[in-house]
Amino acid sequence: MEAKVLKRIYKEIEDVNDDFFNLRTVVKPDPGDDVTRFPFIMLPNDGAMAHLPLVGALYIPETYPTSPPIVHLYTRTGRYNVDVYHHNATGNNRGLSSLCFNILRAESPGGYGSGTWTQACTLSALFATLMSAIVSLYVPQEGGGRRAEFVSIEGLRRVKEQVRKSFEEHKKTLPPVPQIPLVAATRVPAEELAFPAEIATGVYAGRGQQYGNMGSPGHDQKVTAGPIYLQTGDPKAVYTFAVDLCDLHENVVFSIVLSNCLNDLTGRKSDTILVRNGVTATAARKCADKPTQWFYHGKPMNDGNMRLHVTIGQDQMTMAYYSEDGRRCVFGDCPVSWLTAKELGDVRGVPFWVHIFTSNKSETPAKIYTLDTGGYGYIFRDAEDREFEFVDGADEEVPPKRKEVQQDDDKVDAGNPKTDKGSVDVDSLLAMFRAADVSSKPAK
Repeated sequence: MEAKVLKRIYKEIEDVNDDFFNLRTVVKPDPGDDVTRFPFIMLPNDGAMAHLPLVGALYIPETYPTSPPIVHLYTRTGRYNVDVYHHNATGNNRGLSSLCFNILRAESPGGYGSGTWTQACTLSALFATLMSAIVSLYVPQEGGGRRAEFVSIEGLRRVKEQVRKSFEEHKKTLPPVPQIPLVAATRVPAEELAFPAEIATGVYAGRGQQYGNMGSPGHDQKVTAGPIYLQTGDPKAVYTFAVDLCDLHENVVFSIVLSNCLNDLTGRKSDTILVRNGVTATAARKCADKPTQWFYHGKPMNDGNMRLHVTIGQDQMTMAYYSEDGRRCVFGDCPVSWLTAKELGDVRGVPFWVHIFTSNKSETPAKIYTLDTGGYGYIFRDAEDREFEFVDGADEEVPPKRKEVQQDDDKVDAGNPKTDKGSVDVDSLLAMFRAADVSSKPAK
């Protein structure tokens, strides 16, 4: 390979590695001195694969940069256009990529199957395209348009297994896994929303009985707090609650929904307005008389010791989660949604309720525990208001404790809303990836 081509390749690899905050990708030369092969690790920030190491390799053809690189992603993602030619990766076919993207085909005006790669394209542009496809809920179709690919509970299990399998198989040739960049949450005074100290799914643990309507496997269950009001212009109108999801096993569906409707949590009705996020990191936003918009936000909520702090106010709905040493990180690096008229329409004076929805798909009971917020919520501050930097965990306050169970909590009917807003195996390795330190990145 010509020296000037190698020089360009190494410069582009350096650019990719230097832009880890945005590209979430690390590339290194092949440890076996194959100058045409470059292993890589990608760490998506949203969706089923958030904070998990996806591994692959790119190959530089002799005709580069006239021809695009050949890219093999060894980790199956469950995304059609990412996995469609996976046999090229397993068969080590260095002539064809395992992914279906226009940028992996050279531009050929007027030719069949022409792509978008030109000599002006870079590896940074290529990895940006791939990462965008992985974290986007909608997948472009060859015949035009886009199709939503939702993540199921079963899909989360398959993804984790694929990550484990591919990482173990290729770990000897991979670059070191970098520190995951996260955004520190900002603490603000907030009024706590009233939820039961314990929310049970399935058979009520230790009682041998059903918890209100919350017993049969697969049965939809919810508890509700509110009403609250948005777009008030009052910076002190901030509401919050926190939950401990450590008991949330992989067969429990869990969602938090902010809605103007008491009985429509997905946006079936035309006049429903909502913002929601759920266990599979699949979120949604809906305005009145418009369809529900689905997207990925953050990481799965049932993978380890997740303590989630939800805050609504200052024109945002933001989730923060707690690391083991008490540090607060913005879930998904930005609000689930802003709540201004631009995003939701004019909702001044419209009552909204906050719902915790669960559905147990198994016979195994589980509990969600609410935490004492201490009168504080955690919100996102964008780059115009603050600098993003590493935060010393020692400066953070003590993690919140579970609320004590009151006798009356056992009598709460999950279907009736409250009306008063005040009332080093691989598994360990994957957990380590998701328990990364807090740092900074540009806001999405």
